[in-house]
Amino acid sequence: MCNVKSVAAGALVHPAVMFMNSNKSEGNIRQLIQQNRQKCSMAGIALMNEAIINKGPDRDIDRDAVNMLITRLITGQYDTVVVENMADITADESDLEEFMHDAANIGIGFFELSTMQYHMYDTTGRSADKERPKWGGGKGC
Repeated sequence: MCNVKSVAAGALVHPAVMFMNSNKSEGNIRQLIQQNRQKCSMAGIALMNEAIINKGPDRDIDRDAVNMLITRLITGQYDTVVVENMADITADESDLEEFMHDAANIGIGFFELSTMQYHMYDTTGRSADKERPKWGGGKGC
């Protein structure tokens, strides 16, 4: 991921939604989110009460989970997605970079719990031949 900036998150204050891949029970997920909320607050991230859980055998996020996440992000009430590991979104580096680029176009960054780092795709470093229109939130997909 060549255009991703990582920064220490201590001084940031961001309303965030949790995204995770999990087949755990609802009670265990709630407990995990509560633990993650404490970690986030120490880093200046305000993990809200909403979470998007991708259940399934595949580690890549499915279309329904992506659409649900995009719908939440477009509302403007969040500017951060919290994940345990960036690979929870997708293990494919090119797909992850593309997703992060689209999210950055609407002001969304990512907080990775495993490293306690905030990641934001750097949209200023694109060359003219790679310019694309701003993300429309998945409309028409």
